[in-house]
This record gives sequence, C-alpha cells and structure tokens, in this order.
Amino acid sequence: MLRQFVVAVALGLCIAARPVDQDQTLVGAWKAVTYEVNGVDHPMQGLFIFTKSYYSANVRFKLGNGPMDDANGNAGPYTRTADRVVFKQWVQVHVRPGDSAQPILSREGPDEASEYRFDGDHLILIFPSKNRYILERIAE
Repeated sequence: MLRQFVVAVALGLCIAARPVDQDQTLVGAWKAVTYEVNGVDHPMQGLFIFTKSYYSANVRFKLGNGPMDDANGNAGPYTRTADRVVFKQWVQVHVRPGDSAQPILSREGPDEASEYRFDGDHLILIFPSKNRYILERIAE
C-alpha cells in the first residue's frame, strides 16, 4: 500500500513538473489591435494566425494622411523559445502608400527574431526595430 502511494505521489510530481506546452498559448487566432511605431500607437485591423509550426499575418493600419491604408502580409514557419519567436518569412508584402521610394515591398523576407509576451488575452510582439504589434486573442 505504501509502495502504491509513493508511486502515485512520484507520478503526480512528474506530471505537475513537466513543462507546459507553451505552443497552446500561442496557437490560435489573434485580432490585430494596435501597431506601435516609434512609440506612437496606430489602430490596426486584421488577423494573425498561429498553428503549431506556421503563422500568417494580414494587417492594415494608417501611417500617413493619404486615402490608402498601409498594410503588411507575412507568412511562413516559426520557432520559439520562452520569450522569443523567430519568423521565417516565406511571404513578406508591405504596402506603404506614403513611401515614394518603395511603396510596395514584396519578397521572401529575412528571418526575424522577435520578443513576445502575454498580457492577459493580449499578445505583444516586439520586433527588432522595437515596433510592436498588440494582438487580442479571438475566442474560438
């Protein structure tokens, strides 16, 4: 009886001590809320989706005063650690109507290692530029 109790306690401790599958907290659909550029918040609309290994982001926001919105579209695989996610960009499309030199960027982008953190039901992605996406989890 004591042996069964010890085995049960040891098994319980192993289960409790195992690492939580953090992908489950990132995986899902996220509504784009704010794009912080150089410390200035810009309302953002769109969708960011994480599967276990891939992501897709399609967002729009307003940086300039013209009639057209700015937009980003990115997709590809990603990897992550406790506080960093590395986006491999199979697709990188940026539309910048206010940029006369490069109004549209379309390419396979460089890998982008970004910090991230959770704040309640919000996911905050901090890019190498220090610009931030603030996303809100969408209930399934």
